[in-house]
Amino acid sequence: MDTLAIEGGKPLSGFIKPAGSRNSALKLIYAALFSSEEVVLENVPDVISIDEDLAVIRSIGAMAEWSGNNRLIISGAGISSYEVPQEIGSRYRTAMLIAGPLLYRFGKALLPKYLGEFSEQPYNRLLDTWESLGIKVIDTGDHFLLDGSEAKGGQIHFKIPSHIGTDNAILSSIFANGETEITNASEEGEVEDLINFCRLIGADISNPEPKKIKIKCASNFKGAKFLVQPDKIEIATFAILAILTQGNITIQGVNKTVVIPLVHLLDKMGAKFAFEGNDLKVWSNGEILSHVNVDITPTPGINSAWQSMVTLLLTQANGESFVHDTVTINGFGFVKDLNRMGARINLAKPTEVGLVPVISDELYDLEKMGEPLSVARVEGPTKLKGTRLEISDFRYGAVQVAAALAAEGKSEVSGIEKVAKYMECFIPKLESLGARIWKVQK
Repeated sequence: MDTLAIEGGKPLSGFIKPAGSRNSALKLIYAALFSSEEVVLENVPDVISIDEDLAVIRSIGAMAEWSGNNRLIISGAGISSYEVPQEIGSRYRTAMLIAGPLLYRFGKALLPKYLGEFSEQPYNRLLDTWESLGIKVIDTGDHFLLDGSEAKGGQIHFKIPSHIGTDNAILSSIFANGETEITNASEEGEVEDLINFCRLIGADISNPEPKKIKIKCASNFKGAKFLVQPDKIEIATFAILAILTQGNITIQGVNKTVVIPLVHLLDKMGAKFAFEGNDLKVWSNGEILSHVNVDITPTPGINSAWQSMVTLLLTQANGESFVHDTVTINGFGFVKDLNRMGARINLAKPTEVGLVPVISDELYDLEKMGEPLSVARVEGPTKLKGTRLEISDFRYGAVQVAAALAAEGKSEVSGIEKVAKYMECFIPKLESLGARIWKVQK
């Protein structure tokens, strides 16, 4: 496990081009399997987590090859099996998205259950969708065996918008006889990428109003070329780093629609930013930031992917702020490290601070399990001090590195490979902006 030394307190300045969205690319990889022609995906991040999804599709005979920087060529022509091997499929949570292409090609699919990190996440939204489409599911214990011989269009409604649930609903219905309507669907920008891509390869799919998707049966799918949108997590990370380090960073090629909630928050806090064409420029001259209360909600709100960086930013705001996470019940695992660095963040139950509990996990029994600690009370501004940090959870790696860059003095951060697995060239990009980072010799 590599350890990096990070010298904090240095302004980060310059230009950065965010990588393509990993969350968009991974679903497009599975959607490409509907076509037996070549599909070309541009701006795909070259990270280990993408290679893991490629291993899944190659395991059933699909072709997937890198062709130049961030260019991926995929074809489903060689798919020869409806069974995803246990040793591969059980390791990756997104492998369930292969169900649609296999049902389209074979009328059935055998999918291993996910046994990796976060394996406690429920399957209910996937199972409910398949049931709504007439797809029969047999739970064998280690696998789901799907029978799509009687698949047909149907009504799919999510009680709470679900990102991967919406992806699965789209991919499981674009070939089903009749018409499908998905309501209370996720509005994430990555879902918009999936809709546009499916339309490009031949799906009859429309998005007539927010949170509603309509699909008519299509039987033939062709090849296409598609550009993956920029990664919103990376955009938010560098935008907030510009403020935290009192720097000046221009983020190039931003999808404005996706970052509107973020820039609204920055504006409310009094941070400095400007759009220059499709570039987002964020800078700080040491302005006093206003405290705010933030609800973490599905898009079009401040989404859970930004929660940790927003919480870190609020440690530098003047006064008391509250972050109420209505999406995840355990999303503040990084707070203990920030507090060790000098932050003043206390976790609370919603009713303890006058808020109504909101639980997005439909299987969470509030009466039996009680209120989660889903609110962070953040007092600021506070001076952060460098310390030793270990990245044990990839979700918090970027915020730990960002805290080290914002802190006074030197920090040592181990486990950086967990970040590299999901964010392309994160450390080299930071170094290009002037960050002082070096490898600690053991």
